Order: sequence, then C-alpha cells, then structure tokens
Amino acid sequence: MPAPSTAPAPIYDQLVDEQGDVLAVAREAAQETERTAENVLDFGHGSEAEQTD
Repeated sequence: MPAPSTAPAPIYDQLVDEQGDVLAVAREAAQETERTAENVLDFGHGSEAEQTD
C-alpha cells in the first residue's frame, strides 16, 4: 500500500508566518544542547583508548 502523499498544510504556514518556525527553533536549541552536553560529559574515553594502543 503506497504511503499517503503529504498535502500542503495552510494552517501550519499561517502559524509560521504569525509566530515564526517554532519547531525549527526548538530543533536547533535541542541540537545545541546535545552538543554542549557531549562536550561537558566527555570524560576522555576517546583519548584513553588511544593511549592503550
């Protein structure tokens, strides 16, 4: 069974025009938080593996 085609979402477009693309902003914030957490929580396990070789 073929997947249904995605139809334009005029209500979403109107909301983006009025409020901005909140989903894109949230996605960017989540990605930045993930990068920050990876840096903060990096206990050097990668460099430890390099030293034991």
